[in-house]
Amino acid sequence: MTRSSEKTLEENDDVNANNKVHKLSTMFIVCRAIFFIFAAIFAAYASILHSNQKTQRGSPAEPFFDHPNIRDFYQGSLSELMHEITHVDFSFVMFYAPWDADCQDVKQEFIKVSEFYSNKVYFAAMNCWEPGSECQLTFKDVVYHFPQLVLYIGSHKAAEYKGIQTADHIIRFIHSVIHPITRIESVPELWHLRYLHDVVLVGHFNFKGIIGGNAYKVLYDTSLRLATHDHERHIAVAVFTNTKENDALDVDESPSLVLYLWNKRVKYKGPINALSVHKWVLQHTENDMSELNSNTILPHIKKGPVMVMFTPRNPLSTIIPYYHLLRRVAMNFNYCTNGTSSDPEDDFFTYVLKFGSLYHAGYEEELIKADKLEREECSRFLKKRRMQTQCITPHQKWHNMTCQNSVGFCPSVKFFKYSESLPYNRLKKWTLYGAPEQLMEAAKVEKCTLLERTPLPLVPKFLKNPLETLSSCKINSSFSFIALDSHEYSHLANGLGIQLKKMRHRTSVVIFDDEEVLKINSNEVTETSVANMLSRFLSGEREKGLRSMKDSVNFHNSVKDHQKDVTSVSIMELNTLSFSDVVLNSTQNVVVLFHSPYCSFCLGISNLFLTIAYLLRNIRDITFARIDGELNDLPWEFTMHSYPSILFFPSKRKSDSRLFPTSSPLNLHSLSSFILSNLKIHERISIMLALCSRWNNNPEAEMCIQDVRTSLIDGVSQKLAQYRSTLIKLKYSTSHDCKYHLRQKQRRLLKILEFLKVALLHLPRIQDIQFSVIFLDDLKSKLTLS
Repeated sequence: MTRSSEKTLEENDDVNANNKVHKLSTMFIVCRAIFFIFAAIFAAYASILHSNQKTQRGSPAEPFFDHPNIRDFYQGSLSELMHEITHVDFSFVMFYAPWDADCQDVKQEFIKVSEFYSNKVYFAAMNCWEPGSECQLTFKDVVYHFPQLVLYIGSHKAAEYKGIQTADHIIRFIHSVIHPITRIESVPELWHLRYLHDVVLVGHFNFKGIIGGNAYKVLYDTSLRLATHDHERHIAVAVFTNTKENDALDVDESPSLVLYLWNKRVKYKGPINALSVHKWVLQHTENDMSELNSNTILPHIKKGPVMVMFTPRNPLSTIIPYYHLLRRVAMNFNYCTNGTSSDPEDDFFTYVLKFGSLYHAGYEEELIKADKLEREECSRFLKKRRMQTQCITPHQKWHNMTCQNSVGFCPSVKFFKYSESLPYNRLKKWTLYGAPEQLMEAAKVEKCTLLERTPLPLVPKFLKNPLETLSSCKINSSFSFIALDSHEYSHLANGLGIQLKKMRHRTSVVIFDDEEVLKINSNEVTETSVANMLSRFLSGEREKGLRSMKDSVNFHNSVKDHQKDVTSVSIMELNTLSFSDVVLNSTQNVVVLFHSPYCSFCLGISNLFLTIAYLLRNIRDITFARIDGELNDLPWEFTMHSYPSILFFPSKRKSDSRLFPTSSPLNLHSLSSFILSNLKIHERISIMLALCSRWNNNPEAEMCIQDVRTSLIDGVSQKLAQYRSTLIKLKYSTSHDCKYHLRQKQRRLLKILEFLKVALLHLPRIQDIQFSVIFLDDLKSKLTLS
């Protein structure tokens, strides 16, 4: 019974075990099926959500401009804008995005321009960012930045403005497009135009009646293309209508195109089409224009020295005396006379260089007087005209107004319907009675309003006998001349050490070469001072005046000048006058931080510099100083090219100065390692011990002292080896002078060994690290090792 019952129990246990395994297997299969079902449901649900994704549309577009002179297509209706453009001669359009910061900055400038040219140009604004609008869909690859300013001439031509986005610069651009071609009838008029502009493109045509033919059309289109690249019209485009004067200019056929550069002229011999002529002009003017109007200096420095003039340049001014002063100096330098040439160009140089009828004695006073008289006359004319022609146009009417129907709203502005200088295909429209009188009045109104907006010219002091400069033909040297706007490039002038606010008329001149910058000595720029500066530079007199800023800006209030206060740290503020005396002191190791007020990273580095100066405050033979590299001029060998920079001058080895490597990270460990690597062993021990004080009583301080002990032992071994080598040399030396120097070296090695031995014995007894640093520093002074 017992055996059978035991067998039965064992069978029951096996059955129960099998049932458990079966149940577990079934549960696993069911759970796996449920997991896959839920996974399929979630995947389907996610796909449904993705396919029916809903986005909330932003707030509806609102007008960006609220001004009666500007039609704002804030919903991006491009077709409506194009319809408006086809009915006017000139239209100026701003493609904008309402959120763009640049668009918001240009907004007020655009309004000022619209107020100035409200009767001649149709102004519109197009929101080209509105999602799903016509403008965004059509111009998505064309309008790639905001704002984009485009001047349309009719409905088939356009010129994009890419210049400085101020009202005066934009007005200058629009004026140059409305009046793209200047008419000249005599050689003196051509010379005068060449004097006012760097380059002049002249078309010599045989006009029959008032039709210029295809050649005039090409010249007109070329002028519009040049306006896109040359917003301030350094390249003038003119038409010579007096065929009787062609022989004097060596022009034997008509039509012909001639490009007048500052020192030569080039005749066009290619196909007569706007694209080819435009490309030809740019190829010939690229180098000549850059010599006087470059925005970059580095390419010219690589070629040779560069003279740079900073002077205010108002875009509406036709004559900028300081700029023409630089041009005359450049022409004098580059012009070579041979006395045998009969080229008509010699007459132009005589006209410019000897001033002709333009620059006789007292020219500046006459210029100011004539300008004032013309301004007074214009003021009276505009005041009288405004009283006679007053018209108030409701806001809502202007939204549907064009140049064609504006007469119905304001009959008094009828003569503004057409511009003074019309496209070639619109000249035939001027058959109305009284049109010439209306054109003359419109031209006077525009001239007076421009003059009213233009400031008085800044005239340099006139000298009867300007100094003659050396010619480039005599010295065989490459030299470039550049004029920059004082307002636009004031930051560059500040970086060069030029304080334009202290200069008369905010005008100054500098000369660059590959090593230094030579600045003009006086605060007043005259033709004599500029020519004298150029002559001194060419003759090798390149000593420059250096700025010195006595009161530098402190980064930290904790920096003190009290040497006796053991709880403070002293970082010396250097300037140009004190720099050499401090860093070239042979008894001191000097660490100099070069910083700049424009350097945001300098503030963090100054904290690091202050920390390491505090740790080494009890070491007398090391000095920490800093200098503002922007406000203090230094000799070229000490001028830093980036900020912050750290320069180390070891004592008695000033020629072995070292610059902290720019490729290394600047932190406390790297800076301390940089200083230690440039010191001798007996100088290094005190600094290493002082650096250990940052750990206070932590275990790291004991490890740091162990490193000092290891360096001491290595130093003793090194100096003992040098001492033995000196004894051997002294034993076999036969020269009296050699023995004297060897004995001097022997005595110094004994002093260094004495210092290292005392320092090694002192390390186990250290209680206060800074007191130990003071003890070792005093010992070094007693042994005259400093």
